[in-house]
Amino acid sequence: MVTKLVILVLYILVILAIGIYSTKKASSYEGYNLAGRGNNKWIGGISTQSASTSGWMLLAMPGLAYTFGFSAVWTLVGWLGGSLVNWVLLGKRLRVATEAYDAVSCVEYFEKRTGDKRGIVGIFSALAIMFLMIINSTSEFIGFGKLINVVFGIDYTMGVTIGLVVVAIYTFLGGYLAVSWTNLLQGALMFLALAIVPIVAFLSTDGLHAIAADLYAQDAEFFQFLHGSASVGESITLICSGAGIAFMYPGMVHSLTGIMAIKNPDDVKDSGLIAIIWGCVALTGASAIGMIGRVLFPVADDPEQVFLMMGDKYFGNALFGLLGAAVMAAILSSVCAYIIVSTAGVGSSILKKIYPNSEKKIVIIEKILVVVIALAAFGLAFQGGAIHTVTMFASSGLGAAFGPVVIASLFGNKINYKGAIACIICGFLTVVIWFTTGMSAYLFEVFPGFLVGAVALFVVSRATGGADKEITEGYERYRKLWKQSRTKAE
Repeated sequence: MVTKLVILVLYILVILAIGIYSTKKASSYEGYNLAGRGNNKWIGGISTQSASTSGWMLLAMPGLAYTFGFSAVWTLVGWLGGSLVNWVLLGKRLRVATEAYDAVSCVEYFEKRTGDKRGIVGIFSALAIMFLMIINSTSEFIGFGKLINVVFGIDYTMGVTIGLVVVAIYTFLGGYLAVSWTNLLQGALMFLALAIVPIVAFLSTDGLHAIAADLYAQDAEFFQFLHGSASVGESITLICSGAGIAFMYPGMVHSLTGIMAIKNPDDVKDSGLIAIIWGCVALTGASAIGMIGRVLFPVADDPEQVFLMMGDKYFGNALFGLLGAAVMAAILSSVCAYIIVSTAGVGSSILKKIYPNSEKKIVIIEKILVVVIALAAFGLAFQGGAIHTVTMFASSGLGAAFGPVVIASLFGNKINYKGAIACIICGFLTVVIWFTTGMSAYLFEVFPGFLVGAVALFVVSRATGGADKEITEGYERYRKLWKQSRTKAE
């Protein structure tokens, strides 16, 4: 136990050191909220992808594969589809557009792109983002509490408290630059853990045939992609529950911020390739862990801990401590990204209007908000819950509220700020109502939320006059820069 605790302390010291080192470079508004648009392709790819998957990849995904077998493939399809949309279709366009509009946050981009001079769309965006990011952070703190209890023998309450303190300190100090660098380190740890653990576990078994026979004996439907769904409706529900993840990604502002922070728009393509390769290997490893874990541990009280159970079985104290650090890395990487995006939203929508000539004051207030938001998520974490369920709900809200706005803003000139406000409100509320009334058991909440949000966006925009002259002029400037970037790349 002493060895594992030493590893825990050393890891915490490393990421705190990154936060301290980043302090000087994160003193300006753009430096604190967007790392000064200076991230290279490796940081952009790995840190962005690790922040969007986090503890879900190491805890929830193995739990899904453990419980549902091959039907977890729909989750992989949804993840891959969403990643391709963000990196291939939206990535470079968004990077060019946000620089064209001189937007440091997604909220600021929404305001400027839709011609919102009064900041209404910014306020609604900031409030929705803050609420959903607190929910997302809560799921990560739940995972952190489970981790630190199993690996390090520390009480759940104390574990969540440690997570809060670490997240608050290095996000407070280094802003998005610290988040980016720690996410790179943490993404590398996640990758190694998800590549090595299933290989070691597989080598301890009697081979692939024996694993398959054992799984089939436990559950004859384990290898069915529809897991025994008896009707067309059940099959559609199952497929949508995984594939629907693709609809979340265009609105996941923490992932979009990672793309915005890449130094050169031409590097977005390479970052996307790195991110997708990283994710494919990691998700394959996570799925293998769940399926092999079903053989090794036929009865698990909490399937979301199968990765940790496997690490405890096959690795010594030092290596198991490193595996625990990998999970902790994944969790903290996301929490920090969620928090910094939330504070940036408040900064651009409210604080910049109150202190238009004082970046220093804005950054100071945003740092205070880091602590406030972390404390809110900390309090909710004691309500407990399944990581997968909480994460999917919050991400669905982001996808429904902001996904249609992001896509429409980059590919056309039909929207205005009134339509954007309608999309954010209607998409967000549809997800909340759908989820809380239990309708998600029949259709994943992101689908009705995204559809309602998109309809509200275009209907209200058209009913209120569409894009005015100023919006059109801004859009044309962006289109000109986009064409120039494409010509340069060719």
